[in-house]
Amino acid sequence: MIKKIINSNYFYAFIALCCALWLFFFVSTPGVGSTRDSNQSNTSTVTKKATFTVPLQLQADVDKYYITGYPENVKVTIEGPSALVTATKNTQNFNLYLNLKDLSIGQHRVQIKESGLNSELTYTIKPKYVTVNIQQRETKKFAVDVDYNKESLATGYEAGKTEVSPDTVTVTGAASEIEKIDKVIVKPILPKGIKSSFDQEVLVQALDKNGKTVNVTLDPQTVHVKIPITIQSKQVSVNLKQQGSSTNSNYTFESDVKNVRVFGTQDQIDAIDDSIDVPVDVSDVTGNTKKSINLSDALGSKVAFTDPESISVTINTGSSSSSSTNSTNSTSTSNSDSSSTNNNSSSSSSDSTEDNNNSEQ
Repeated sequence: MIKKIINSNYFYAFIALCCALWLFFFVSTPGVGSTRDSNQSNTSTVTKKATFTVPLQLQADVDKYYITGYPENVKVTIEGPSALVTATKNTQNFNLYLNLKDLSIGQHRVQIKESGLNSELTYTIKPKYVTVNIQQRETKKFAVDVDYNKESLATGYEAGKTEVSPDTVTVTGAASEIEKIDKVIVKPILPKGIKSSFDQEVLVQALDKNGKTVNVTLDPQTVHVKIPITIQSKQVSVNLKQQGSSTNSNYTFESDVKNVRVFGTQDQIDAIDDSIDVPVDVSDVTGNTKKSINLSDALGSKVAFTDPESISVTINTGSSSSSSTNSTNSTSTSNSDSSSTNNNSSSSSSDSTEDNNNSEQ
């Protein structure tokens, strides 16, 4: 019976009907596949906006012309499908440029253009127009001068011959700007009171006769500047000399320091002999004493400084020996007077004895 039913055409018709109903419900009911397609559709329709900076390119004969006035970078805002905006921002696979190929020498207002952006994107560029100056290009070499404030050096220190490396630079610019250049210079800034050699990279400047910067390109833009800074010195002996008025003329001076080293410029050192006179003021000295003499103050502008900076001087007035002499003289006088008294006493005693003898007779 079951076999007869299975072999029946009605059975196959029933199976076909069930399959058709199943397919109908599968298509009409949302499933995993339809959800994925829906999400993809929604993503493609979501828009996004992004702003970023892009280098500005030139389409011109830059070997022949020198062009100024344009920015190196410009801002671009793009809008469109989210995925496309993100990809464009990350890759920046498009160009913003100025087409100057057909322009003559002079100033021109030129629109910034783009190439390579997807047609589904809209964009705005800021600035939209720029004013460029096209001039005949010229290249010239200049020697580099050095200008610095020598007052920055510490007292007594001198600067030697300045070394600049490289000592020439290549200047490129409009021919009219090159003609304005009066000098190419570096201005190293030395610290106040510098005592050691200056050794740094310094920015190069092209200046006109009024000291204003000329609009040109320098290669290299910095140079190495070395300024040797030194101080001269010399070992000399010390001569202690009396200074100031006093009634005592028997002063003598003693110091444990016999030699000092003096420092200064080459001219100062050359002007000093093998010894220096150090004045010792005695105008306020009334007895044996010690004084500390500041050598820089004593020598004035003859040197920058000394080593040591000061020395201790013992001043002897000779008053101790004078007092001793007076004391000795006083003692001698006293002894003489005592002897005279004793002699007188002896004489009186002799006279008295003689009188007694006469009386007995």
